[in-house]
Amino acid sequence: MDSSSLGGHLLCAAPQLLDPNFRRSVVLMLEHGEEGALGLVLNNPLPNRVAEVARGLKLRWRGDRDATVRLGGPVEPMRGWIIHDQPQWDPSADEVLPGIWLTTSLDPVTKAGHHDVGGPDCQVLFLLGYAGWASAQLEAEVAAGSWLPVPIDTREGPVSVGVAPRWVLETEPEQMWSSALRSLGVDPGRLALGANALQ
Repeated sequence: MDSSSLGGHLLCAAPQLLDPNFRRSVVLMLEHGEEGALGLVLNNPLPNRVAEVARGLKLRWRGDRDATVRLGGPVEPMRGWIIHDQPQWDPSADEVLPGIWLTTSLDPVTKAGHHDVGGPDCQVLFLLGYAGWASAQLEAEVAAGSWLPVPIDTREGPVSVGVAPRWVLETEPEQMWSSALRSLGVDPGRLALGANALQ
């Protein structure tokens, strides 16, 4: 994959990437250009339960009661992001993957009268913070083998390489890293740490 156009793709941390902020992480890339890159780590759960956050926002959480907010990255850890499959919530939301939208405020949701969130008909992820890279930093890390690009397959039917867009919302965080590797034909159990591990 051309590392100059990683926006709208997934990145899976290679086993040798030992930075505690990104070890075994899967990142949804939102932006990637000459000035740098921005993404959200999808599989780093925080102690905060989504149900409690939703209650504070006057929303009724209909999903898994044990679902937690995720740490999207080390930058601006109090900045909130919502990944969801409800385009009617916010006309200004960005479609970051086919059928998957990103919103930074729930004001449009509550103003539109959508007070029930979560559950099989309303998939939602709440995240805090984001991951950022300076100009050319991500390109260098991809070239060094620290990140493995994971294709997004939008075709109907079984996915042969990569993952379908809904994988982002439907995969449990503790399964994401191994699932992403397997989607590339890599067996996580057979991987050994490389000699050039990043610290």
